[in-house]
Amino acid sequence: MRLFRHFPLILGALVFITCTLPHPAAALLMDAKAYNDMGIVLQQKGDLDGAIENYRQAIKLQSDFVEAQYNLGVALQAKGDFDGAIAQYRTVLQLKPNDANAYGNMGNALTAKRDLDGAVEAYRMALRMDPDNFLVHYNLAITLRAKGDLDGAIEEYRTTIRLKPDKADAHNNLGILLQSKGKLDEAITYYREAIRLEPEYVSGHYNYGIALQAKGELDAAIVEYRTVIRLQPDHVGAHNNLGIALQARGDLDGAIAQYRAVAGLKPDHVKSRYNLGVALQGKGDLDGAIAAFRETLQLQPDHLNAHLGLGNALQEKGDLNGAIAEFRTVLRLQPTHAEAHLSLGTALQASGDLDGAIAIYRNLLSMQPERARARYNLGVALQAKGDLDGAIEQYRVLVNMREDYATGYYALGQALAQKGQREEAIKALRTYLAREQDTPTTHQRIERARSRLKELES
Repeated sequence: MRLFRHFPLILGALVFITCTLPHPAAALLMDAKAYNDMGIVLQQKGDLDGAIENYRQAIKLQSDFVEAQYNLGVALQAKGDFDGAIAQYRTVLQLKPNDANAYGNMGNALTAKRDLDGAVEAYRMALRMDPDNFLVHYNLAITLRAKGDLDGAIEEYRTTIRLKPDKADAHNNLGILLQSKGKLDEAITYYREAIRLEPEYVSGHYNYGIALQAKGELDAAIVEYRTVIRLQPDHVGAHNNLGIALQARGDLDGAIAQYRAVAGLKPDHVKSRYNLGVALQGKGDLDGAIAAFRETLQLQPDHLNAHLGLGNALQEKGDLNGAIAEFRTVLRLQPTHAEAHLSLGTALQASGDLDGAIAIYRNLLSMQPERARARYNLGVALQAKGDLDGAIEQYRVLVNMREDYATGYYALGQALAQKGQREEAIKALRTYLAREQDTPTTHQRIERARSRLKELES
């Protein structure tokens, strides 16, 4: 949509604006059209105040001068005076009720004022008079999306593309909305078209990368993120997402480099600082991870995952008290946080506070009875306290609930053997050996099970 209308400039107007102080007699020769033309020239030169003054002079001389009324609205809108602009467009529409441009620009001004309902109404009025105006359809789509009407926005973007197939922004924005509705493959086709139309379209490459990453096509996503960074080296989202993709591919060093790049570009970027902590912890750099999690919490004190990550890193370092404090913070912020319950129980158990651990596990199981690890840990804690019956009860519930939980059979077999229930112990240990896979992690437990089974069967 045009911002202002261009009218032929009379020679007198051009001569006049070259004078710094026009003679009063010359000014008297200015008619409404000349003032309007003068306003256009000044607006083109960026002098909005001068343009506005000339449009006002034109209107003062000729109140029904539609073009000057319209141009004044555009100039006021460009200055950020949206109320003044809207008033002008309404005046234009009183003089010329079918002015599609006035309705369209009024829609833009209303959108800027966050009067989304009013904007939608104005855009629809514009389209009644000019149904093939692709820019109005495009702006209507943006406003409908802001209102939460995604289906309506999708329809308007499709219409925009039908009318203007080479508008890359419309393809990109339509892709975003389709992706938000779970139509990932269709979204990808629009992202591809956007970057085909504009090969250096940063947003298109970035959103295409996000969609590919969501599909699990990490190598292709990495290519797109690297393209974004080549085109716009300070693109924080691309650096962060590239880090996530590299981390998922197992390239922790590459991921860490990207997260550190974000820190250099945007030191207060919370997500990348947290992701850095996770990557450093994955590399075994516990001190670095702890520092990154603490920095995350300085930026966002209620970041649940940062508290949880910090607690896990502290526990891994042997600082059980510090870990327990972090897990308790998570539960204070979110009392139903299952992972924090489990981690807190484990830390309390490791610190020797079996009663505290048992209470935490029971609380978690009251919320999530199917939580197998909590059930197993509760059995272990009860067994460590000498409550074999309580432990056996938990192990039985566990293996009845999860027949594939091999470790449950091992624990049940050992507890039954300790209780002297030989036949049941033999059955449980045989089941364990039949279901457990021999790996470096499980090998010693398998050997212990075989040894105990041999004792029981002899």
